[in-house]
Amino acid sequence: MKRFSAVMLVISMIFCFTACSDNSKDEYPVKIASYTFNEKPDSVVCLSDSVADILIACGYADNIDARSDECTQDEISALPSVGTKVKPNTKKISELSPDVVFADKSLDESVAKKLKSENITVLTMVSARTTDELTMLYENICSVMDGKITGRENGKNKANAISLAMDDLQRLVPEKDVVATACYLYDTDGTAATENTLCGKLFSYANMVNVCSHEMSGNSMLNALKISNPQYIFCDTGVKERILSDKFFKNFTAVKKKHIYEIDSSVFERQGNSITQVLSDIIEIVYPELSSSSQNSKAETSDKNSAENSKTTNENSKTTVENSKPSNENSETSIENSETSDENSENSVENSEISDENSTQSTVEADDSLEITDDMQYQNGEDDDNIKIIQNRLVDLGYMDENATGYYGNVTEEAVKNFEENNNLTVDGIADSKDLKLLFSADVKPA
Repeated sequence: MKRFSAVMLVISMIFCFTACSDNSKDEYPVKIASYTFNEKPDSVVCLSDSVADILIACGYADNIDARSDECTQDEISALPSVGTKVKPNTKKISELSPDVVFADKSLDESVAKKLKSENITVLTMVSARTTDELTMLYENICSVMDGKITGRENGKNKANAISLAMDDLQRLVPEKDVVATACYLYDTDGTAATENTLCGKLFSYANMVNVCSHEMSGNSMLNALKISNPQYIFCDTGVKERILSDKFFKNFTAVKKKHIYEIDSSVFERQGNSITQVLSDIIEIVYPELSSSSQNSKAETSDKNSAENSKTTNENSKTTVENSKPSNENSETSIENSETSDENSENSVENSEISDENSTQSTVEADDSLEITDDMQYQNGEDDDNIKIIQNRLVDLGYMDENATGYYGNVTEEAVKNFEENNNLTVDGIADSKDLKLLFSADVKPA
């Protein structure tokens, strides 16, 4: 029996090794365009900030060795730069001997040819225009990084997660009979985000009409803008000031109502987690009632007005008492007795308020729906099923009014900050394990 067990163990080990070996062989080669990758790339240079956004979203940030100046994402900002994405320093790239260079259509043709002449693979990735193209883009990039089975599946899942997050954000948008009109301008010369780009389609997710839907340029686009007269203008950094000082735009509804908002074009064009972040920002701008900070501001204003009205009432009451002077000593004694009674009544009210406060705190029940680990941490820009559970808890405690989406956007970050401040925690908007343990405990203070 011992010999039989030993033989079976050896056979099992051989089988497992063979299976793993075969599985590894199934991952590569991977063919993308005219290139064939026979194994995982050890060294990656990313010139495209949009591709960098996708690599980060799919968990490949650690695989990037160098970047372009435009790749400003926090996760890779400490990496060495090889220059701009249009005309990078080819010498620096050559010294790194990368297995692949990810670029986009902005890369100068002469630079691409020089790198290829040095046997450096340059993959030029085209931005997606639809959700189907987005999935394909993710699958292609991830298959290069992790194989045609594991990588492609990872890319597909992540692209679906982003699409679902966008759908969830869209469901938050209130339905209105009259749809708002908007546009995104790169400059004041008529360059705009059109419907043939995924970014130009973001407005439809916010229940808005992109007035620059058709491909036009220069005066044709400016005339189309003038006719459509958008209610909201989103623009590149630095363009808002030029719009406000340009006579052409002075009669636009967006200008008159001061509905002009800057969003950096580099972030607007990225197709990783930045897509959902930009969509979240647009929705919160157009529908401020969805913002938790707006709700808290309204509540604070209401409390302030209520306190001021109460103060005014007390002052008027005091004036009445002072004007109503007692006519004799018996009357004074009566007033003193009355004041003593009032003081007792006030003490009774204060005791009642303390009792109510203690009663409120004791009614909060612990919630064990989230399995919290010491390394758990969520922050703005992430999406996860656990975030839905966190959002539901924030809703239950009064820190959020919106439905749980699973996407950690500005609304969730603001809710977490309010929770942290109210519970004497470090206010950073990041839900770490310390925050979460208190949030889901019976000791948490509700909003």
